[in-house]
Amino acid sequence: MQPNNHIHQPSPSHQAVPPEKKPVDQFKKRVRKTPLWLVILLAILGVALAGIVAGLIWLFSAVYFVRTNVSVNGQVFEVKKGESISEIANELSAQGLIDNPTAFVLYAKLGPAHGQLIPGPYLIRPSSSIATIINDMNAGKIAQNKITFPEGITLADMATRFANAGYGSKEEYITAAKSLSANYDFVPVSAKSNPEGYLFPSTYTFVPNRGANELVKKQYEAFQTKQVPLLQGPKPANLTSNQVLILASIVEKEGLTEKDRKLIAGVFLNRLSLGMKFESDVTVNYATGKKTTAPADLSVDSPYNTYKVKGLPPTPINNPGTDSVETVLNYTPNDYIFFLAGNDEVVYFAKTLAEHNQNIKNHL
Repeated sequence: MQPNNHIHQPSPSHQAVPPEKKPVDQFKKRVRKTPLWLVILLAILGVALAGIVAGLIWLFSAVYFVRTNVSVNGQVFEVKKGESISEIANELSAQGLIDNPTAFVLYAKLGPAHGQLIPGPYLIRPSSSIATIINDMNAGKIAQNKITFPEGITLADMATRFANAGYGSKEEYITAAKSLSANYDFVPVSAKSNPEGYLFPSTYTFVPNRGANELVKKQYEAFQTKQVPLLQGPKPANLTSNQVLILASIVEKEGLTEKDRKLIAGVFLNRLSLGMKFESDVTVNYATGKKTTAPADLSVDSPYNTYKVKGLPPTPINNPGTDSVETVLNYTPNDYIFFLAGNDEVVYFAKTLAEHNQNIKNHL
């Protein structure tokens, strides 16, 4: 038997296979360690971001926090010309109007205002946040009250309007009118205790919560500017400035048109020169406080009852405008000594009592 010279070849299924590398080994080769410097940088950025977020939350809360300790009517704060934002913030804080001056400075400089705050008085309300205050100061929303006094309004009615508008009390206004009259030489001594007639009727704006003094001062200053120059000129029948003003206040209430008022001023001057009583219902109404005159009112005991007292009353009976003063200064000379306003709102004049009685019969 011949030896088998063939080398035995193992079947493919039995061939030697090199051991496979484990997948985990391959993964380990792919992973790289994060550098320490990057870890530190990310940590720093994380802390910084958290700080920024916390700072923004703090700033937002401080800026938009609504105060509750300001009085119901608010408080006026004055931004002075040339003041820095820091000075404004510190003064607001000192007055208890904001809690956080730092937040005020940051929002004023970095917010929509861009550091531009307009000088002037501002009303800080209970609902005013730092953002509201700064936005108002940037927009120049100056705090102002407004009130209108029509021509022919009395001092008492001015006080009522002042009180009804919520600006203060009647007593406060009247006290201011009397006390401030001492500061103006054009108010005669006889009118210091009752400065009726010297508070110029007009529309006024003034700073809230500063009392009646500021408003009354403006009224006296307006009288000085508008009425005093008129009263310093030539006057009829040797009247004093105060007497012109008294007569103007009566004419203000008696006439409806400029033409009528000029004639009425002439009638009263005629009566004055003849030593006759004025017999004016409007002066009686001032004494009684009524709008119309009842027969019983004609006997009221008062220096303003011109049915009983000759000549002009002691003070004006209201605060006339410049038109009425000019009416007296430029009255229409006439021979009438009576007049009445008819039911048809036409003024009828008469030279004699008989004519006047006929007018009463025909028109009342």
